[in-house]
Amino acid sequence: MAFARLCMLVCVTTLLVVVTTACSSQERRGEVGEIGFNPRLERELQAEKEAAQYYDYNTPKAGAIIRSNPAGALVEWYNADGQWVAVGNTPTEQIVIEATGRPELFRVSAPGFMSQIRWVAATPNSEGVDIEFTLDPELPNERYYIGD
Repeated sequence: MAFARLCMLVCVTTLLVVVTTACSSQERRGEVGEIGFNPRLERELQAEKEAAQYYDYNTPKAGAIIRSNPAGALVEWYNADGQWVAVGNTPTEQIVIEATGRPELFRVSAPGFMSQIRWVAATPNSEGVDIEFTLDPELPNERYYIGD
């Protein structure tokens, strides 16, 4: 019985050693000649990461306040992925935009009114942008003409 317990202990210990070394061997190494390691891709990824960090922390930013007539309209921002992202209702809190002169596209819409889309930009020396959207009411249903 003691011999069986000793054999089980040795087997379990061996199994644990094999499992831990197998898991640790799956770490990504940067050795020359390693299969699957692409130093050019790694440099490109690092450069992309540094550019994103520089943009996030060193690009000048400004605040934009968007108002509308009527108040309470939905404000959406057109992001780089081609999607409209809701950022709030008018009047908005300050929305952070680039202060490089690069315009950002905003859409303001309310039920019963035609939506408006406008470019908003800020320069590095501006303290902020205050934009007013005046929405026009939609035509009543009886004013639509549908032809034959």
